[in-house]
Amino acid sequence: MINLSPLMKYSHTVKVLEQCQISPPSGSVLKTSLPLSFFDLWCLAVQPPVHCLSFYRLESSKTNFMHSMIPHMKHSLSLTLQYFIPLTGNLIWSPESTVPEIVYVDGDSVSFTIVESDFSFDYLCENHPRDAKEFSPLNTPLLPRSSATGEIEYPLLALRVTLFPNSGICVGLSISHAVTDGMTANNFLRLWASICSNLGGDTTNMLSHLLPSFDKTTIINPDGIETIYLNYLKKINISQKSFVLPLTPTDFGNDKVVATFIMDLPKIQKLKKWVLSRIIEKTKNEPSFNLSAVVVTCAYVWACLVKALGGDSLSEHLAIPIDCRTRLDPALPEAYFGNCLMVSFTTMNNNDLVGKDGIAVAAEVIGKAIQTIAKSVFDGSENLLANLISLRSERLLAIAGSPRLKVYDINFGWGKPNKVEIISATAGLGYVSLCERGNHEDGGLEIGIALKKVEMDVFTSLFEYTLSSM
Repeated sequence: MINLSPLMKYSHTVKVLEQCQISPPSGSVLKTSLPLSFFDLWCLAVQPPVHCLSFYRLESSKTNFMHSMIPHMKHSLSLTLQYFIPLTGNLIWSPESTVPEIVYVDGDSVSFTIVESDFSFDYLCENHPRDAKEFSPLNTPLLPRSSATGEIEYPLLALRVTLFPNSGICVGLSISHAVTDGMTANNFLRLWASICSNLGGDTTNMLSHLLPSFDKTTIINPDGIETIYLNYLKKINISQKSFVLPLTPTDFGNDKVVATFIMDLPKIQKLKKWVLSRIIEKTKNEPSFNLSAVVVTCAYVWACLVKALGGDSLSEHLAIPIDCRTRLDPALPEAYFGNCLMVSFTTMNNNDLVGKDGIAVAAEVIGKAIQTIAKSVFDGSENLLANLISLRSERLLAIAGSPRLKVYDINFGWGKPNKVEIISATAGLGYVSLCERGNHEDGGLEIGIALKKVEMDVFTSLFEYTLSSM
């Protein structure tokens, strides 16, 4: 049961201990550029930077933190950036280029900020509803700036490490979604953490699977999708002359709370069994799609959320990102650098979704939609950007993250994180985040969500009791 105790009346401020810039080792690469693919173009238009927070419980003094841990993190970050060189550069769209590109020149660097907080580490790591605004000081925003030639450029990566003295550490990652998806961002974090925890040792063989691949030449541009996306970018005023991209909201408001809900294995198995029985009762056949934990969980959360929000919406929409690396022909390596996502769209009538068998019907349409895109990655992709933009005027629930990323496995040498929050997705954009259940060998899923306090109370009640009544 999630604790619905009154929210703590804190105003979270932090003290900056150091702000510096971290570069790859001198001379690693003098200059390089990397054009965006059509996978990046649709993300560039609608996906602002991602802010992810990883909380590690650790009793460290300020002295040990500043004189031992931070030097290790800085040095290992520099070594990591020599492999992820593009993240040190900037995103620009020069008049000479047909698409935006990442440009790195020797001397470019990444913002690295060290801060101290006297706020409650335990409060931020709990599952119960917490004030969304209390997470704001833990990330560094990625803001555009003017280059030496007067062009707008966007930094791609910033890091902020927060010490909660004798309680824990938070590693805040801010990374551009215009050039990376969750897989790329996670590979970067995993490589940095692995190098940090093995400084002085030979990690070449151990980490080779994390080293990024920048080869985009094998990505086939089907049916002129790149041109379609570029033309649509012009319609929404994104071009060389007006290179203005969406930014992540940093003011989460005073009325929004963030909570984490657990779907453990017994709950997942019970939900699967119930959904399966309803589908067989209706169709007289076993489902042709994979009735996975993600499918039934998304259906369950979607139905509970729509009931909690109420309103007079006639249609409900759900968007689930699908990683396409292994689904392309030829396939891309899992360490491919960049976005490689398509979106599985599902639409249901509101009355059907909130009805008696709404969860089962939702699971069926979600499963079939994922199956369709898994078999034909580019089916309907020419309309992807138009659909995402047009659905902004309706109620669209988007899923962020995936249990495949295993965000709880990232270990800097202090053990695995106690809590991970994709705070930009939940509090900033109203998405629902999904990841594996942290620090529990019996598995399950974590669902992150941000709502107004009154809405969260209703959703919590529905989430806890709907399954128990099945």
